[in-house]
Amino acid sequence: MVAGFLILLGLAIDRLRLIFLPLLAALILSAALLPAKHLLMRRGLNNVLSAIAVVIAGLAVLGAIGYFTIDTLTSEFAELEVDIEAGFTEVLQSVGDWAGISDEQIDEAIDDVLDSARGNADTIAGGVFSGVRLAAELLAGIILLAVLTFLLVKDAESMQRGIARRIGGKHRRDFLVLSSGLFDTLGKYFRGVTIVAFMDALLIGIGLVIIGIPFALPLAVLTFFGAFIPVLGAVLAGLAAFLIALATEGVTAALIVGGLVLAVQQIEGNVMAPFILGRSISLHPMLVILAVSTGGALWGIMGAFVAVPLAAIAIALMDFFTGTGRFAARRARNRADAAAEP
Repeated sequence: MVAGFLILLGLAIDRLRLIFLPLLAALILSAALLPAKHLLMRRGLNNVLSAIAVVIAGLAVLGAIGYFTIDTLTSEFAELEVDIEAGFTEVLQSVGDWAGISDEQIDEAIDDVLDSARGNADTIAGGVFSGVRLAAELLAGIILLAVLTFLLVKDAESMQRGIARRIGGKHRRDFLVLSSGLFDTLGKYFRGVTIVAFMDALLIGIGLVIIGIPFALPLAVLTFFGAFIPVLGAVLAGLAAFLIALATEGVTAALIVGGLVLAVQQIEGNVMAPFILGRSISLHPMLVILAVSTGGALWGIMGAFVAVPLAAIAIALMDFFTGTGRFAARRARNRADAAAEP
């Protein structure tokens, strides 16, 4: 019964992904923006004006980042693609020399793979979405995200209290603890990952400039967004930097870039992430890989972005219902308060 329920739930979510994904993104974004709203309210602004100011500022920042990213990558994408392909070819030719395979055979195999990938991409893009449908769905998703984010930032606390009033005394306390904990988890995750992503991109970008690798800015941008897809995103961004260094500057520079990427990832994993994100929302790497792979397979890039927050929510729910982890002390305190009431 549980397995059947989960399968039906997954099918329903997949059918409603154009609603579910913007809703989840709005929950994450609003959880991250609520502290800023509270700060403005302490400065004298009312709830509505504070919510409007925070949401407009947050969406403006996201829009500016998106425009800068698209402009940076599209302006240099053609050369960037050539350099990545050249680096990949050089790696395969080195392996082929070691294995006794001729360069002509390797070149033919690479051309076949690239032609197949590009052809399939065009087929998928043309068969699943027309340009008008894709643009309409994207626009609808952005509008829905903006509206939901504003409503959640403005009314999250009142909605929480309204639901709590309709729940019995014991369960009311549990609901308040759970909902506050989940919102806190989402906010910490988004704010923490954004800071970690910025630091990763800054360190990688400075290192690439010092080493003298071209396309340092596009690679830093890829590193920034790769940090939002834990483990896999960092590997892909680091591999792109390694291949470009190999194609343009040679083996020595590529090895230095590989060492730089590994060093930054070690700093992130052992220093920045535990300090900024906190131990309370840390996930095992195997769980992260499975979550990102599943989210990407179901919903593409957007699914890979939201997979880890969903996994963090699932772990938080498990902690709550088992009375362990971050909820153990809070539930015990609330039950003690309830027992002390007349």
